[in-house]
Amino acid sequence: MQMYVDYTYYENYTRCSDTPLIYKDSWNYWERMAEGEIDKRTMGRLKKDSGLITESVKDCICEIAEFLFRANEFETQAREQGGAGLLTSYSNDGESGTFDLSQSVYTEEGKARKIREIIYRYLAFSGLLYTGV
Repeated sequence: MQMYVDYTYYENYTRCSDTPLIYKDSWNYWERMAEGEIDKRTMGRLKKDSGLITESVKDCICEIAEFLFRANEFETQAREQGGAGLLTSYSNDGESGTFDLSQSVYTEEGKARKIREIIYRYLAFSGLLYTGV
């Protein structure tokens, strides 16, 4: 199965940094995850017609892949710290900590909302999100 975005395109995709956030050896995984998110919201139109994969679609996939990668890094770091989110306070004597996820885009609900925002920003006027008859 052909990928929507290859690593070379991703390397040339520039947003805020000069170096890619995702390494080449893990790109396929994160690209597939991003593809899945877009396919859910476009009802698989891109799988049926690869001609619909425009630069906007590719940029959208790159941004979603980076977001999912960062979310995974955040979750890994939180687990390593023994919590479920951002450490907002810590007491040394009683060994307690407070974690706050209320404003985090890395909760399941927050991730879904952020992915919808990214997809809408890139594909709102493309016709790919149309669900009517």
